[in-house]
Amino acid sequence: MNIATMTPETRKKLVQMACIAAWADLEIHDSERGVVYDLATQLALPGDDLADVGEWLTSPPPDFDPYSIPDEHRAAFLEAFLEVVTADGRIDPEESETIRLLRELVI
Repeated sequence: MNIATMTPETRKKLVQMACIAAWADLEIHDSERGVVYDLATQLALPGDDLADVGEWLTSPPPDFDPYSIPDEHRAAFLEAFLEVVTADGRIDPEESETIRLLRELVI
């Protein structure tokens, strides 16, 4: 993942997508929460954005149009999504369908 070329808005949207992934099965596991926070740290989100992440792990974040993801970063979004949904050791049908849709977006 090349974060050097991501705008602050794209970095925040990437973590938002990770939170959406964590909520895909309507249950947040500690392992998923850890992956999201690790990602937010890796992306060096500022404090205000970290506060949003905390809220998004308490209640689902707002959706956004996946077509708004810059083409050059779509693979990173899919990678982050996969990392979160597999963090709890299982993939639910809802998560599987979203993975399929994201893969179509990336290809």
